[in-house]
Amino acid sequence: MKLKKLLDHNFIKQFESLLVSDFEKKLFKAALRNYCSHGNPLRFHNFAFSMRELVLHIIDRKAPDSKVTAASWYALESDKFAVTRRQKLKYCAQGFLSDGYLSEHALEDLNQSIKDYLKEFNFFNKYTHITEKHFKTCPKKFYEDMKYIVERSAEVVEELDSLENLVLESIPDSLHEKLFLEVINSFPDELLIIASNVIVEQVSPEELEVEYLEENGITVAVSGTVYVTQEYGKGEDFTEIGGDYPFSISIKMSAASPDDIKINPNEFIVDTSSWFGEDT
Repeated sequence: MKLKKLLDHNFIKQFESLLVSDFEKKLFKAALRNYCSHGNPLRFHNFAFSMRELVLHIIDRKAPDSKVTAASWYALESDKFAVTRRQKLKYCAQGFLSDGYLSEHALEDLNQSIKDYLKEFNFFNKYTHITEKHFKTCPKKFYEDMKYIVERSAEVVEELDSLENLVLESIPDSLHEKLFLEVINSFPDELLIIASNVIVEQVSPEELEVEYLEENGITVAVSGTVYVTQEYGKGEDFTEIGGDYPFSISIKMSAASPDDIKINPNEFIVDTSSWFGEDT
C-alpha cells in the first residue's frame, strides 16, 4: 500500500489528530513510510519501533524531566534515570500537586492505573523485537498488526488524559471539609450590614469547580447558599431571624500543600440584596 492512500484511512487520521508538534507529525509520517517500504523484511519492525518512540516522545512532551523533578512529590527512585517512566505518568496525572490533595483511596487508584498503563505499554515489545516468526513478510498480517499498533497507540495517548481526570475528579471530595471550614471562617462584611450579629449556621455548596494552574497550584471556585441566624437588639428587645443568601468565592491553594489556602476578600461575594428587597 502506498503512503498517500494509507494517510486517508480513518484510524490514521484519528491518531494524527492527537499529535501536537511538527516533529510528532513528521515522525508519524516517517514511521508510516517504514511500513510502506515494500521489499524490506524489517519494514514492519522499523515501523513498530518508530511508533514506540513517538508515544514515548508524547509522554516526554507532557511530562518533561525538568517539571517532574520540580514537583513536590518527586524523589529519586532509580540509580539509572533521574526520572522514571512511572514518575512521568504520575506527573501526567497529578502535575505539581502534592499527594496531600488525594485521598488514600484515590492515590491507590492512581498507582494501580499507572501500573496497568505500564503493563499495557509493553505490547510494543511484541512487535519491535525481531524474531524468525515475524521476519517473513505477510502483507495481510502486517496491515492488521500495523492498524492495531496505530489504534492502540491512540488509546495509550488518550489514557494519559484519563489519568489526569482521575486526579482532578477526586480533588473536590478530598477538599470539601477543609474548604468549607475556611469559607465559614472568612465570610465578608456583607453579612454584618444586615444585623448586629450574624451567626453562620450552615454552608450549602451547589457548585465547585477546580482549575489546575501547574506550579501555582489550583483555584477552586465555590458557589452555594449560606444559612445564617441574624440577631438584633438586647434583653427584652432581643430577636433573631433566619436567613439564607447565595455566595460565591474563589480560593487559591498551593501545589505543595492543600493546607496552604488563600482567600481574596475581594473575590468573596455574598448576595444580600433579597434582605433589602432588591432585584437580583
